[in-house]
Amino acid sequence: MLSGVLFFSLTAHAEDMPAMHGMHDMSQHSAMHTQMQTYQSQGVIKKITPDAISIAHKAIPALNWPPMTMQFALAKGSTFAPVKVGDKVDFTFVQSENGYQLVSLTPQR
Repeated sequence: MLSGVLFFSLTAHAEDMPAMHGMHDMSQHSAMHTQMQTYQSQGVIKKITPDAISIAHKAIPALNWPPMTMQFALAKGSTFAPVKVGDKVDFTFVQSENGYQLVSLTPQR
């Protein structure tokens, strides 16, 4: 009787296998997540909070964005060169699940 239960269990899992065909290499999922498209621009710091920086940036043709002021999230534990309101900066960002997040922020000289 035990072998019948084991056989049924293996059969049920075997029937589920075609649905999992595309899931054989989950490493691609994490690779896609880490290879997000990055965008860059220049702008002026307008506001700084512990978790975000507002930047009045130039147009970003790759996104068809006109010049505007917007807030960019800071990743927990991220560190950038010290900046203050009014500083001109070069910056790079990605679109994350929670909006747009700064990847790099460099004061212009």
